[in-house]
Amino acid sequence: MQAQDVMNRAVITIRPHMPVGAAAALLVARGVTSAPVVTAEGMLRGIVSEVDLLRAQSTAAQGATEHAETAADVMTPQPVTVRPTDELSDVAAVLLDHGIRAVPVVDGERLVGILSRRDVLSSIAQESPTPSRSGGGGGGRPLAKTA
Repeated sequence: MQAQDVMNRAVITIRPHMPVGAAAALLVARGVTSAPVVTAEGMLRGIVSEVDLLRAQSTAAQGATEHAETAADVMTPQPVTVRPTDELSDVAAVLLDHGIRAVPVVDGERLVGILSRRDVLSSIAQESPTPSRSGGGGGGRPLAKTA
């Protein structure tokens, strides 16, 4: 299975000029931990994560003379990416090796999707047979306490 088979094509994106507060509000409202930063033409320029936004807020709270105002100021430029034709097992390795929760899927520089750890895990779960109730997996009745 390839990245393009599982990726989310309806990507929540941020423009480079978006104010930091608006970017934070967007992540919270949409329930995502990061969003790709793209140009009007859909070219990937970076990614903004909760960590980037929290770091910017922390720096501002500490009285830094220069503080971040836009997504471009706080984004991680040149983020780790995968291609649509990358195998899902390779995507999982990228997520784990880099300690990231989501990875943009690009065709050249154009953003075409995004894959999260949950997307990959959901795909694995759909391919796996459903465990039986008697399969020793801890399902079924709770164990009785002994005195």
